[in-house]
Amino acid sequence: MASSTTAAQVVNFDSPARAPKPKTLVIGDVMRWQAQGRNIAPFDGLEFHAFDALGVELLAETAPETIFSPLIADTFDAYDLAQFLGDCGFSGRYCAISNPLPDRDAVIAEVKRRAPALWFDIFIVPA
Repeated sequence: MASSTTAAQVVNFDSPARAPKPKTLVIGDVMRWQAQGRNIAPFDGLEFHAFDALGVELLAETAPETIFSPLIADTFDAYDLAQFLGDCGFSGRYCAISNPLPDRDAVIAEVKRRAPALWFDIFIVPA
């Protein structure tokens, strides 16, 4: 182990250049997205992960402020993800993305029954 004799440097953590970007995870059908040629490389605070790769360790390591997912994916749905996040004590925001729904509020209420402490919403995107 090499020792350093350089003097300590003062770092201005309030500097806009040093401000950390909010971390956002997108949980979804990563393998299908890759097969479709979509870019899932991390960028600008955004990371993409498959549902089966999500674990307590990943949440602790990334400390996301927001998590996005499809309302219904190939291998999971928002109900499954909300329960996992609630069980882990996730304190950020979880937003599912969906086409228009007949009763968006009923779906939100159902998810909140499963994970009452979780901040959850559904973003509707036009079909």
